[in-house]
Amino acid sequence: MLTNEQLDAGFKLGDWEVLPAKGLLRRDGEDLHPEPLILKVLVALARRDGDVVTKDEFNQEVWDGRAFGDEPLLRAISLLRGHFEDTRPYQYIDTLHRRGYRLLKRVELHVSDESPGESSAPAATEVRRWQAIAAFIAAGFFAIAAYMWFQNGAEPEPRSLAILQIENLTGDPDKDYVVDGVKNILAQRLAGIPSFTIKNIILDYDDEPPEIARRFKVEYLLSGDVQSQNGILKVSYLITLGENGATTGGGEVSGPESSLFDLQERLAKAVRDDLAGPATQQLITQGEPDSAAYNSYMRGIFALELRFDGDNLETAIELFEESVRLDENYGPAYLALATAYALAHDYYGEPFEEMRELALETIAKGVSVDPRIEDASWAIHGRIFHQEKEWSKSEAAYERAINAEVVDSNAFSWYSRMLASTGRLEKARDIALIGENLDPDNAMVNSRIAMAQTWLGDDSEAYKYFGRSNALGATGNLHIMSNALLLYRDGKADESKMLSLAATKLTDTPSYWVEPVYEALADAGKGDAALAAVNQAWEEQLIIPDIVLIVRTFLGDLDGAMEIAALLEGEGEAFSTEMIFIPELAPLRKHPGFMPLVDRIGIVAYWNELGCTWDGDRVHCPTD
Repeated sequence: MLTNEQLDAGFKLGDWEVLPAKGLLRRDGEDLHPEPLILKVLVALARRDGDVVTKDEFNQEVWDGRAFGDEPLLRAISLLRGHFEDTRPYQYIDTLHRRGYRLLKRVELHVSDESPGESSAPAATEVRRWQAIAAFIAAGFFAIAAYMWFQNGAEPEPRSLAILQIENLTGDPDKDYVVDGVKNILAQRLAGIPSFTIKNIILDYDDEPPEIARRFKVEYLLSGDVQSQNGILKVSYLITLGENGATTGGGEVSGPESSLFDLQERLAKAVRDDLAGPATQQLITQGEPDSAAYNSYMRGIFALELRFDGDNLETAIELFEESVRLDENYGPAYLALATAYALAHDYYGEPFEEMRELALETIAKGVSVDPRIEDASWAIHGRIFHQEKEWSKSEAAYERAINAEVVDSNAFSWYSRMLASTGRLEKARDIALIGENLDPDNAMVNSRIAMAQTWLGDDSEAYKYFGRSNALGATGNLHIMSNALLLYRDGKADESKMLSLAATKLTDTPSYWVEPVYEALADAGKGDAALAAVNQAWEEQLIIPDIVLIVRTFLGDLDGAMEIAALLEGEGEAFSTEMIFIPELAPLRKHPGFMPLVDRIGIVAYWNELGCTWDGDRVHCPTD
């Protein structure tokens, strides 16, 4: 096995030169600066020089032995393949199903090509610079440490609990969905305790209990693990007092894996009794579903939460459809399936009308067999009304959804996006912040806050929440684009361009338009060439309309930008309507066709209902 010292001196991998000490990948004069954690994954692969590296070995060498699910490693491998432009059939990194990964190119050790007398300070400075911006780079460039956003000494909310990591000690990564489900169902069930705030924490924090409690402003912390032997699951939990880490409760429940639903319900009851006593109001639970249906449902929820990656949304739909077939009376499966259908148009471009009808039919069937999901189902209606540009109906539906007895934090994200799409940026931020308070480590919620703060011009808060949402794995076109806009606005054009290039690699789309655009932003004389490149990419359907809208506005082609904005009159959303209200598109709002367009898509009528006024650039509503 090669040593880190040997590899730090530099090595060749195919056409690429790798300089770990400098944080560089180099080919034909092109320098790439991967996030440090990504290079650690590459070095772990290089040390074996073609031999397999298991998840446990990555865990020890890259993540210092901290437990983690599959997603961080999958993202790291995906990003490495993107840097190497490694597409199927892979030439650089091979996947060995259920075993790990290995390099397909041999490692060629060599001495760095820098002259012996050259100072290493510039390289060290560059690495530090990259580390500083890594937390702000999206699309998988996730930060290692969470942003320290809490205020020391903040008073905890009375009667509050943060659910920390539930560790998968089964030795089987395929059981991650079980662990995820135990944690999420526990959070949902405990939310039924009167006057008790439950916060479901996703990231793994190494801090001492008092520090974690201050971070999330909670009174209690809960941690635990899941073990498995011969088909029997055992879930252990521990409740500690946030102020001093003293144990206040704990225990374990066990049962057959085929009875996962019952196991989760018994766990929730045990924790509830420790927190509030057995005399408290009984938790509201659904009737026990068919065990196979419930297993498919839990696997689907796990895939839905990771819908940013690959074909996970399609996988979630298949699993939810299977769950409904196996148990026609299990309401939550219908609710989850309708949610996935409602997302399919935005994520995969599935026909809007078809997905709309599927979502509505699914919800109607689910409510008919399980009326307890009705309030929560209004988030689906809110999403569909938004896509239909029925703004008032959308708001009313979301208000009902977020005031349900048990609410999904995604409802706050969708509601926030709907408000931003009507220009109500302050209200959009406030709704997302409420969602964060309920679910602090939700990637979508933190992403929504980051975008809202960007649109409002609060750059320091925007950076903070981009750091958190990137660490949680947030991605997507709107997320990446708003992050790039923030960097450019802050004078970090190189970092903004780097992010744009990374996004094209992740979406496997050409990047020939990126360089001309950033050159034109620095030199107005190059605007025609940049517009030509972007227009060509648009004609070839290789670029999303949001980018064309922004670039044409930046480069002064306002008539061309209005042509893109007019796509909003079509079915669904050609792009997120909120883009027409962001600060960077102020010139577009001066175009004579802008307000007639806003009127035609129903936003002016919505403003009039609320008594809002338009000052020529921003909307002002009395309730905001």
